[in-house]
Amino acid sequence: MWSSFALVLAAFLIFFPALWCTIVLFLSWAGGWHALARHFAAGNRPVTGTRHGHVTGMVGWVSYRFVLTVHRNDEGFFLDINPFFRIGHPRLFIPWSAVKDRKPFSMPFWSATTLTIGEPVIAKVTLASHLCAAKISC
Repeated sequence: MWSSFALVLAAFLIFFPALWCTIVLFLSWAGGWHALARHFAAGNRPVTGTRHGHVTGMVGWVSYRFVLTVHRNDEGFFLDINPFFRIGHPRLFIPWSAVKDRKPFSMPFWSATTLTIGEPVIAKVTLASHLCAAKISC
């Protein structure tokens, strides 16, 4: 009895983290965060600017509900994610000059602004409209 419980527990402790890492890495590639990171990875650049935590947004079609952190400064904005989802999601710094278009975006119970990044388009980043008051995405 205990040996089968230990075996199931060991399998879970190995399988679940591996599955989680695979899913989070896949979302990075599928949504466009990975493509943005090839051009706009922040690396060791010090994070500066006004901080907005627990932000809801999207990169491509992948939704990030309340797990994003945005820092805005005069040069651009940093986009970071909760450490639990960090695999495949390095911190980004997107300069304002890379934002080629801004459009309103709305879904039931959520309004936002979609930023088209790069020319040609690398990805689209959608950030909750409450950031418009802080001039993040408007």
